[in-house]
Amino acid sequence: MARRLDNLARRQLPYAAATALNDTAKVAANSVRKELPRIFDRPTPFTMNAISMTRATKGRLQARVFVKDRQAEYLEVQETGGTRTPEKRAIVLPRAIRTNQYGNTARGTFAAAKARKGVSSAVIDGVAGLYQRTKGKLKLLAFYTTKATYKPRFGFKRRVTKVAASVLPVAFRQSLAKALATARR
Repeated sequence: MARRLDNLARRQLPYAAATALNDTAKVAANSVRKELPRIFDRPTPFTMNAISMTRATKGRLQARVFVKDRQAEYLEVQETGGTRTPEKRAIVLPRAIRTNQYGNTARGTFAAAKARKGVSSAVIDGVAGLYQRTKGKLKLLAFYTTKATYKPRFGFKRRVTKVAASVLPVAFRQSLAKALATARR
């Protein structure tokens, strides 16, 4: 009986814990990924692939759900809120300029628009932007801003914690039952 309990403690419990942690992390990652289209308007495939996980092992009982580094650069402000400042002179926001299926402008769109006849950067009535002159009228194609302010809306940590708290106890009971049923005697 002592040997059997020792086998349970040394082998089966860590295995059951690692399996439960991995199952929980997978459910949490999939849950957040599934919510992305509800949180953000038309997220790109790059944003949809932002959520990842590292698996737990018997020797390292820790599973981790995280946002990949490149996506974290722009999603962090969506998680915490705050102000984003431009890398160069201004943040350019499209107004009446063509966008792709995700609502973003393609690379080179503004440069191509600037090169067209009758298009120039200007400040008109206090609004800095890219304007196009058409039949004596000015049309605002895009406007410039020096900062963009965000309210927290991603809720990544809250969502992962909520899913983990509800899934882990059930996953551990199932993993332990399976480990005990398949344990070598």
